[in-house]
Amino acid sequence: METIEITSTQNDLIKFCVKLQNPKHRKKEKLILVDGNQTIEGLINDKVEFEYLFLKKDNLFAKKANTKKIVYVTDEILKKISTTKSPTDSIGILKEKTVDLKQFKNLKKIALIDGIKDAGNLGTIIRSAVAFSIDGIILFNDCVDLYNSKTIRATAQNIFKIPIAKTSDLSFVKELKSNHKLISTVVNSKNNFMDIKLEDNFILAFGSEANGISKEIADISDIKATFFMDNNVESLNLAVCASIAFALAKSKM
Repeated sequence: METIEITSTQNDLIKFCVKLQNPKHRKKEKLILVDGNQTIEGLINDKVEFEYLFLKKDNLFAKKANTKKIVYVTDEILKKISTTKSPTDSIGILKEKTVDLKQFKNLKKIALIDGIKDAGNLGTIIRSAVAFSIDGIILFNDCVDLYNSKTIRATAQNIFKIPIAKTSDLSFVKELKSNHKLISTVVNSKNNFMDIKLEDNFILAFGSEANGISKEIADISDIKATFFMDNNVESLNLAVCASIAFALAKSKM
């Protein structure tokens, strides 16, 4: 593990980190910027390897982190790199995780998230999926960046505990259907989700906040189901619906 010290905000590495706040640059470099002491501590506890860990000299994370380089920096530099308004004592750079779509064929309980746009919702869905033992998540169509800093914080350090893959390939979903029942949650249907019998292998599909399930997923669904609600409640937050579905799925298995 290499240790260096940087005191200037004009240092090339610091400028590079600032560029990672731009989604296009982040995706090009296939790197992830994570910040916040709670997030960093959770990743350290899960033995995630950092490319760089930026700390103040008195930070105890240096003794237990799995990182290639520790970079001791000033408060000014931490503030410049950070994506949050609140002060932080630690910022990390990670390699983007590559997940092979083929491995989903061997997973039993899959969530498919279709065109989600809200980073906080996606993060909460990931957290709930981990909590209720969903085996993997497919981000279908044009979804918000998985490694958006808000998404990562909303996962409460659980983003690397479950395989998550992105695809717009409908044929792949059709291929999964040969061994999985596709259950899509929709606003209006005759089927109450609470009454759905879940098979050993299933895909639970959830649509975007604004548009719901896309027509292409709806058209190939084995079952379309709705969360019937009491007291004239018209709708629930997407992440809430997904969390309820995951909990119900676990209770019925």
